[in-house]
Amino acid sequence: MRPIYLISKTPYLGVHHIPILSTHFFTPEIDFTLYDGIIITSKQTVHALRHYTIDWKRLQCVCVSEQTAQAASQVGAINIEIGNGYGTSIPEILSAHTGKWLYLRPYVVASDWVKNAKEQGILVDEVVMYETACNEAIGEIDIAEDGVLIFTSPSAVRCFMRKKPLLCTHSIIAIGTTTQNALPVGIQSVLSETTSVQSCVEKARELSFLRL
Repeated sequence: MRPIYLISKTPYLGVHHIPILSTHFFTPEIDFTLYDGIIITSKQTVHALRHYTIDWKRLQCVCVSEQTAQAASQVGAINIEIGNGYGTSIPEILSAHTGKWLYLRPYVVASDWVKNAKEQGILVDEVVMYETACNEAIGEIDIAEDGVLIFTSPSAVRCFMRKKPLLCTHSIIAIGTTTQNALPVGIQSVLSETTSVQSCVEKARELSFLRL
């Protein structure tokens, strides 16, 4: 069985975790009473919200994926609607509502869905809740030449490429098309069935039994 490496912020049971990113959280002053709903596109945003005692949980909450929705629910969000795992699905959800939205975002975003939403007349404000940086220590981590590599974000791809090569002997799995498009031209990869780490790991386990 070939080794599986999860190149992500957080670990997953049963595979080698490469902690590719470190996260720095911000606590900007936010008047949640100005908004009818909030938009969450990552678990890191949920962690950032833990610093706020103001009752944001009463607001309509739009989450980009099932995994993000589960994290939001665990900290008390009640009224949750869920996208298909991609930011491009969010404007359609917002268009079914009236009111003003707050996008709690990372410093760098991989999708331009906010621009598309505003072009449709949807009112969206943005506030930066966190930023990520490459973990320079990954250069010291040994990765097998026949490893199965899982990438969970475009930033994970970029940080990995700064320190490690992608070999033709590696099998590569991307969590979604945005992440897949961040891979260098000519690098072959496989998409997971759904935009979840669990789905990526299931696909990786299938490939890990295939010898080169």
